Amino acid sequence: MRSLLHVRSIVLPSLSASVLWACLACGGTDSTTPQTPLIPAGTVQAPLVSADIGGGGGVSVTAKAIPDGYFDADIAVHVVNARPSTTYIVQRAPEIGRALGNDGICQRALGLAPWSSADVAAPAFVSFPQTGATAPVMFTTSATGEGTVNFEFKVPTIPSGTRFDVMFRLLNDMTSPTSIFQSACFTVTVL
Repeated sequence: MRSLLHVRSIVLPSLSASVLWACLACGGTDSTTPQTPLIPAGTVQAPLVSADIGGGGGVSVTAKAIPDGYFDADIAVHVVNARPSTTYIVQRAPEIGRALGNDGICQRALGLAPWSSADVAAPAFVSFPQTGATAPVMFTTSATGEGTVNFEFKVPTIPSGTRFDVMFRLLNDMTSPTSIFQSACFTVTVL
């Protein structure tokens, strides 16, 4: 069986479209400066924006076909104009196992039912674990505020045919973040 991701819709409920495009347009370069794509190449792509510092970037998720028929993907994250020499933790808010899990709204990330405080407890965002470790996937930006991380993510409990919404975010501190990037909402289909 093959796994394939599909974008159903994009929603930026907490950021306006003008903020998104302003963030993605910042950091202009002249014709002698090499261009780096903000959103990494991949099957499913979404912009990352930061309202607090004006940085931008993107996330891509590329499914891989595996014989076991469960979710397996390569994930790439890239940011520019982020805080220099800062470590960011990569998180996601997947909507698995509850109603409205693939309606393109990302209720979990927004704290809306069926993911609100009135529902069964679950954190809004969870960190991606490093393969074979308990530490979360992280990366550190350069002195100019650019950073990239690529990693594989497998979830044997998400079988082929599952559709779910997800939103990504990057933050510089788990308890008191001062720099946050957030992606658009998109729907993933594991085929």
